[in-house]
Amino acid sequence: MKLPNGFGSVTKLSGNRRKPFAVRKWMSGKQIYAGSFETYELAIAYLINSQKSHSAIGIKRMTFIEVYRQMAAEKYGDLAENSVKNYEAALRHCELLFNKPLCEIKLSDLQKVISQMDAQKIGYASQRKCRSLFHNVYGYAIKYEIVDVDYSQWVEICKRVVLHPKKPFNRRQLNRVIALAEGDGALARWAKCVVMLCYNGCRAGEFLSIKKTDVKLGQKFFIVRESKTESGRNRIVPIHKKLLPYYQWWYEQEGSTLISENGEPVTYQRFKALFDRVMKISHCHHSPHECRHTLATWLDDAGANEVATKKILGHSVKGITKGVYTHKNLHELRKAINKVK
Repeated sequence: MKLPNGFGSVTKLSGNRRKPFAVRKWMSGKQIYAGSFETYELAIAYLINSQKSHSAIGIKRMTFIEVYRQMAAEKYGDLAENSVKNYEAALRHCELLFNKPLCEIKLSDLQKVISQMDAQKIGYASQRKCRSLFHNVYGYAIKYEIVDVDYSQWVEICKRVVLHPKKPFNRRQLNRVIALAEGDGALARWAKCVVMLCYNGCRAGEFLSIKKTDVKLGQKFFIVRESKTESGRNRIVPIHKKLLPYYQWWYEQEGSTLISENGEPVTYQRFKALFDRVMKISHCHHSPHECRHTLATWLDDAGANEVATKKILGHSVKGITKGVYTHKNLHELRKAINKVK
């Protein structure tokens, strides 16, 4: 990809190299080699950080895609892999903006992207992600004085239509899943996962990414490292006392992740297919995310502490008192989770 004049260049070198992306910077009117990096994003990030004056590189004429790539290099390193993939998917809908200088793009141009998605029956969730991408691009552009006006704040998307309202498991349904989990059939291990999700409240993607090194059976907790939100990352989730045997069983299986198949991590698509088979056999009609709703409902019904509930689920704790001065230690989180019967 061509970078702005005077910005420098990134070239992918041939051969099997550990750091194949070579960076050259402009100095004294010519480009000189500045180093090599493992990924294109790291190389771009280096060029961004090395700039002493944005005005010197004609930044005002940067196109939408150029601003996006620089924003991605600066921001995406702090996001979960799945979140980055979602933004990259949203980017594909913005092709008509790619080569336009960002300073020349108007609200009507952004709205046209959304209108095209609407015409293609691409719904609320994807449109919302696309608008979020606009927010990120313009946030970066305002920060570095590429543009003066953030048009993304006025972009309108379609209204959210809830086709399938989320419903938690009831006790009869979960008892049928537990019966399957404690049997010796081929689906028993995956039924265990369904019950574990109902008692830990993790998103399915978070659950599948848990490393065994982050599972502390003796202290009855695990750490979620990967999450779609900042408040969800690196959080401690207590293990319900009734579910410890399930965690112990999975911990003894082959593989570096807690949940694995033939020693390899399980993808969401594979897990969803297995989850659906468990639902069919146990005569239930739920999605993986409804396990999360189940724990949230149980904690509320049990009168668990609000801050502890949010900490367990990985929700942000708003308010200066609750967010800064209230700290819930492992004992209090465990106390909250064990209120659930």
